Amino acid sequence: MATLQDIRQDDSLWWRVLVFLFDLRHFKENVDSQSRLERIVDASYLGQPYFTDDEVSMLKSTVLPAGNTLADTLRAVTHYRVCAAHDLAPVFEKAFEVKEKDLARNERFIELLNEQSLNVPPDWRSIFKPVNKCGSKPKPGKRKPR
Repeated sequence: MATLQDIRQDDSLWWRVLVFLFDLRHFKENVDSQSRLERIVDASYLGQPYFTDDEVSMLKSTVLPAGNTLADTLRAVTHYRVCAAHDLAPVFEKAFEVKEKDLARNERFIELLNEQSLNVPPDWRSIFKPVNKCGSKPKPGKRKPR
Protein backbone atom coordinates (compact mmCIF):
# COMPACT_ATOMS: atom_id res chain seq x y z
CA MET A 1 0.00 0.00 0.00
CA ALA A 2 1.21 3.44 -0.90
CA THR A 3 0.94 6.55 1.22
CA LEU A 4 0.11 10.04 0.09
CA GLN A 5 3.78 10.91 0.54
CA ASP A 6 4.75 8.10 -1.87
CA ILE A 7 2.35 9.46 -4.48
CA ARG A 8 3.66 13.00 -4.06
CA GLN A 9 7.28 11.90 -4.53
CA ASP A 10 6.61 10.44 -7.99
CA ASP A 11 7.03 13.49 -10.29
CA SER A 12 5.10 12.05 -13.20
CA LEU A 13 2.22 10.64 -11.16
CA TRP A 14 1.84 13.71 -8.94
CA TRP A 15 1.80 16.04 -11.99
CA ARG A 16 -1.00 13.96 -13.49
CA VAL A 17 -2.89 13.97 -10.17
CA LEU A 18 -2.74 17.78 -10.15
CA VAL A 19 -3.89 17.97 -13.79
CA PHE A 20 -6.71 15.56 -12.94
CA LEU A 21 -7.82 17.70 -9.99
CA PHE A 22 -7.68 20.87 -12.08
CA ASP A 23 -9.71 19.23 -14.84
CA LEU A 24 -12.42 18.04 -12.45
CA ARG A 25 -13.00 21.64 -11.38
CA HIS A 26 -12.66 23.29 -14.79
CA PHE A 27 -14.23 20.91 -17.29
CA LYS A 28 -17.11 23.26 -18.08
CA GLU A 29 -14.97 26.24 -19.08
CA ASN A 30 -11.82 24.49 -20.31
CA VAL A 31 -12.08 22.54 -23.58
CA ASP A 32 -8.87 20.60 -22.93
CA SER A 33 -10.06 19.56 -19.47
CA GLN A 34 -13.34 18.43 -20.93
CA SER A 35 -11.61 16.46 -23.67
CA ARG A 36 -9.39 14.60 -21.20
CA LEU A 37 -12.24 13.81 -18.79
CA GLU A 38 -14.55 12.59 -21.54
CA ARG A 39 -12.07 9.81 -22.39
CA ILE A 40 -12.39 8.25 -18.92
CA VAL A 41 -14.64 5.18 -18.80
CA ASP A 42 -14.37 4.31 -15.09
CA ALA A 43 -17.17 5.59 -12.83
CA SER A 44 -14.59 6.70 -10.26
CA TYR A 45 -12.99 8.92 -12.93
CA LEU A 46 -9.64 7.26 -12.23
CA GLY A 47 -8.20 5.89 -15.45
CA GLN A 48 -6.80 6.70 -18.87
CA PRO A 49 -5.67 9.22 -20.04
CA TYR A 50 -4.48 10.29 -16.58
CA PHE A 51 -3.43 6.99 -15.04
CA THR A 52 -2.48 3.46 -16.08
CA ASP A 53 -4.35 0.49 -14.63
CA ASP A 54 -1.47 -0.18 -12.23
CA GLU A 55 -1.47 3.46 -11.09
CA VAL A 56 -5.24 3.35 -10.56
CA SER A 57 -4.81 0.28 -8.34
CA MET A 58 -2.05 2.02 -6.42
CA LEU A 59 -4.07 5.24 -6.04
CA LYS A 60 -7.14 3.39 -4.83
CA SER A 61 -5.10 1.47 -2.25
CA THR A 62 -3.31 4.61 -1.04
CA VAL A 63 -3.67 5.07 2.70
CA LEU A 64 -4.89 8.60 3.33
CA PRO A 65 -4.07 10.70 6.41
CA ALA A 66 -7.44 9.78 7.94
CA GLY A 67 -6.36 6.11 7.89
CA ASN A 68 -8.73 4.85 5.21
CA THR A 69 -7.91 4.16 1.56
CA LEU A 70 -9.00 6.20 -1.43
CA ALA A 71 -11.15 3.23 -2.53
CA ASP A 72 -12.94 3.30 0.86
CA THR A 73 -13.54 7.03 0.49
CA LEU A 74 -14.90 6.64 -3.04
CA ARG A 75 -17.21 3.80 -1.97
CA ALA A 76 -18.64 5.95 0.82
CA VAL A 77 -19.21 8.87 -1.54
CA THR A 78 -20.74 6.84 -4.37
CA HIS A 79 -23.48 5.59 -2.04
CA TYR A 80 -24.84 9.04 -2.74
CA ARG A 81 -25.64 10.04 -6.27
CA VAL A 82 -22.64 11.30 -8.25
CA CYS A 83 -23.91 13.38 -11.15
CA ALA A 84 -20.71 14.62 -12.72
CA ALA A 85 -16.99 15.10 -12.36
CA HIS A 86 -17.43 18.22 -10.26
CA ASP A 87 -19.19 16.13 -7.60
CA LEU A 88 -15.98 14.15 -7.10
CA ALA A 89 -13.61 17.13 -7.20
CA PRO A 90 -13.88 17.99 -3.47
CA VAL A 91 -13.49 14.31 -2.54
CA PHE A 92 -10.24 13.94 -4.49
CA GLU A 93 -8.95 17.35 -3.34
CA LYS A 94 -9.47 16.40 0.29
CA ALA A 95 -7.96 12.93 -0.22
CA PHE A 96 -4.85 14.32 -1.94
CA GLU A 97 -4.68 17.38 0.36
CA VAL A 98 -4.73 19.85 -2.52
CA LYS A 99 -6.63 23.12 -2.33
CA GLU A 100 -8.57 23.96 -5.47
CA LYS A 101 -7.54 27.61 -5.30
CA ASP A 102 -3.84 26.68 -5.16
CA LEU A 103 -4.15 25.26 -8.67
CA ALA A 104 -6.68 27.71 -10.10
CA ARG A 105 -4.73 30.80 -9.00
CA ASN A 106 -1.30 29.51 -10.01
CA GLU A 107 -0.76 31.16 -13.39
CA ARG A 108 2.48 29.26 -14.04
CA PHE A 109 0.74 25.92 -13.39
CA ILE A 110 -1.99 26.83 -15.87
CA GLU A 111 0.62 27.90 -18.46
CA LEU A 112 2.48 24.60 -18.05
CA LEU A 113 -0.77 22.67 -18.21
CA ASN A 114 -1.73 24.40 -21.45
CA GLU A 115 1.73 23.76 -22.92
CA GLN A 116 2.36 20.23 -21.65
CA SER A 117 -1.04 18.70 -20.87
CA LEU A 118 -0.31 15.34 -19.20
CA ASN A 119 3.37 15.37 -20.21
CA VAL A 120 5.49 16.15 -17.18
CA PRO A 121 7.27 19.51 -17.60
CA PRO A 122 10.85 19.71 -16.36
CA ASP A 123 11.32 21.36 -12.96
CA TRP A 124 7.57 21.90 -12.56
CA ARG A 125 7.70 21.57 -8.77
CA SER A 126 9.41 24.96 -8.50
CA ILE A 127 6.13 26.67 -9.41
CA PHE A 128 4.70 25.59 -6.06
CA LYS A 129 7.49 26.92 -3.86
CA PRO A 130 6.19 29.41 -1.27
CA VAL A 131 6.95 32.99 -2.17
CA ASN A 132 7.22 35.75 0.42
CA LYS A 133 5.17 38.51 -1.18
CA CYS A 134 5.13 40.79 1.84
CA GLY A 135 8.82 41.48 2.24
CA SER A 136 10.90 40.68 5.26
CA LYS A 137 9.31 40.19 8.65
CA PRO A 138 9.73 43.03 11.13
CA LYS A 139 12.19 42.28 13.89
CA PRO A 140 10.66 41.52 17.27
CA GLY A 141 10.44 44.54 19.51
CA LYS A 142 10.81 47.03 16.67
CA ARG A 143 7.84 49.04 15.57
CA LYS A 144 7.50 51.13 12.51
CA PRO A 145 7.41 54.86 13.31
CA ARG A 146 4.08 56.57 12.77
